[in-house]
Amino acid sequence: MKGHTRTKWRIIKRLFLFFTTLSVIPLTVLYLITSDHLYRFRQYTYGAISANGSSRQQLPQFRAPLHPDGGIHHLRLVQQQQQQQAHRQQQLEQYQRALKNGTVNNQYRLDMDYMKQRMARRVERLQKKCTEYRLNEPKHTYKPKAWEYLIQHEYHLVWCNVFKAASTSWMYNFNLMAGYTPQFLRKTKDVPLQLARQKYPRPSVEKLQEAINQSISFIIVRHPFERLVSAYKDKIQYALPNSHHHKLGNRIIQKYRKTVNGKPTSLLKHPTFSEFVNYLLDEIKHPHFEIDMHWVPVTHFCTPCFFHYDVIAKFETLEEDQNYLIAIGRLDSVIKPQWKNAGKGAHTNDVLVKLFAELDGAQIRGLYDYYRFDFELFGYSAKEYFKD
Repeated sequence: MKGHTRTKWRIIKRLFLFFTTLSVIPLTVLYLITSDHLYRFRQYTYGAISANGSSRQQLPQFRAPLHPDGGIHHLRLVQQQQQQQAHRQQQLEQYQRALKNGTVNNQYRLDMDYMKQRMARRVERLQKKCTEYRLNEPKHTYKPKAWEYLIQHEYHLVWCNVFKAASTSWMYNFNLMAGYTPQFLRKTKDVPLQLARQKYPRPSVEKLQEAINQSISFIIVRHPFERLVSAYKDKIQYALPNSHHHKLGNRIIQKYRKTVNGKPTSLLKHPTFSEFVNYLLDEIKHPHFEIDMHWVPVTHFCTPCFFHYDVIAKFETLEEDQNYLIAIGRLDSVIKPQWKNAGKGAHTNDVLVKLFAELDGAQIRGLYDYYRFDFELFGYSAKEYFKD
């Protein structure tokens, strides 16, 4: 009787284990599918690098979504670019460490080759467009300007300081290379550009050409409309009290703010973006002074068609571009990639859309015409800004 009972319980336990196993397997598969783990196993498991530097499994290729007309939609590109940059950023950091330790391998060289090809494409486009629009030919009103360039002789760097395109960060870097300590730069009330000019005198065109032949020359550019919005927010919307730009804002309000039945259409204490654009377009047509350096086109400010660049960094890919510059310049012991003065207040795609929604077609067309060569030379598009 007892033996019969034990046999009965063994059968019951085996049946329980059997049905429990049958229940767990589909639940596990369901979890992996819903949590995307199966996709990750299939798509993101990288093969090891073989001795000859070849990978047994290629890295996944990310592609930015295309605009219906075939061009990449600028306002929707940021998130995809961040995804693209994440892996390459990690690889570039590893390259810098490997370069410093003398252990560079083929995997890192492939990343550097990618960056070299990117820069070659950008430089080639610049030179092609300069020739196409004959911007490499001096004219009465358009000549080479070396005034805004900084020459770092010790580290063999040449940079044109484009305002509102990571200028604060790289002005800090150039001041570090000039010998100012981080502690001093944190405490001083002096304007960074004034500090820099004490160490980097404004060069002549001849001196600049000579330095470029012996240095790594670079420029940082940005989508012209984004740069304009950044300048508006920093210098007009958030102008310091009693500053030049604060007084300029008051003059803009007095001249361009409309009234209805004797009452202003806006109660803002700073100019609206539309008022600011009206002011800028009038200045373009009837300039009384030099256009402000914070929103003057790069084409006029740096005259890039007259000088050679080794690196054309873009604000949209700045982290990996400046890592590449630091690597080829062997600057990692002096400066680190960092982002200073990222902007006051929110600065998102939504802000751009909101501000440009204040403008009519004539205003947007006027802005595009003014920045046209910046768009052309550096490969930017403005299609998404124009209203249907």
